[in-house]
Amino acid sequence: MKKDKVRSKKREYDTCSITMELEKPLLYEEEQAEIEKKRKKLKKQSINRTIIKTILILLICSVLGFFIWLTSYYAPTSEAESYLKTDDSVEVSIDNNFICFTPKNITPTKGFILYPAAKVDAKSYAKLCKMISEQGYQVVAVDMPLNFSAFGKNKANEVIQKYSNIEHWAIGGDSLGGLVATRYVNSNPEKIDGVVLISSYPSDSYLKEVNMNVLSIWGSKDGVIDFQALIDAKEKLPQKTTYVEIEGANHSQFGDYGKYKDDESALISEEKQQQKTVDSIVQFLENIN
Repeated sequence: MKKDKVRSKKREYDTCSITMELEKPLLYEEEQAEIEKKRKKLKKQSINRTIIKTILILLICSVLGFFIWLTSYYAPTSEAESYLKTDDSVEVSIDNNFICFTPKNITPTKGFILYPAAKVDAKSYAKLCKMISEQGYQVVAVDMPLNFSAFGKNKANEVIQKYSNIEHWAIGGDSLGGLVATRYVNSNPEKIDGVVLISSYPSDSYLKEVNMNVLSIWGSKDGVIDFQALIDAKEKLPQKTTYVEIEGANHSQFGDYGKYKDDESALISEEKQQQKTVDSIVQFLENIN
């Protein structure tokens, strides 16, 4: 009996030992699998954190770069600044975001609202505006938020409300300013009698649909405008549109702010280019009724 018990205990012990020995590799594999699982999870989390950090860095750099681009602009030259002073023929005033040119000794009934080119300070057009005002017109150059006309499309409403004596308004702009001006007209056709496009063209055919009075001016040496788009845009403008190409004129000399990026050098003087522009706009305003 005792031998059987001993033998039985030994068998039980041996069986347990054998079982543990057999299970040990399985337990090790499970443990290793769990460790590997955690390692992969940590690696994935690390990769995700790296991706998120990279995206945030790129986003910050993009926002910073866009802000720097947006806040950099073309400032008026000293000559432009000199035309911001009242003289015997024109009273000049700066009211909030409006640079106003009012002819003296006459009550104007026609006015012209000018939207500046992208990133150009509206004061850069002081000479052009004052020369037009000297001919008996109320002229207002609109200083846009961050010097970007797209951010102030409806600024013309404030100008029109300010000068209730004006019976006929023309609106226009240089480059992007011209495009934004046409979009204003699309929303307010009853307030405007004419559109002046300087180195610019519309994106749709609305001006043609309402048969708006349009003057289109550009320079033959403009290095910024897309000439093919300018040509194609004729299909979007009224048949009665007046076209004026100034031979030898470039993109920059319609204002006084230096040379616009990628523009070509003009073959005529700034004075001559602006005088031709003024003559064309004044003639256009005279014919509006």
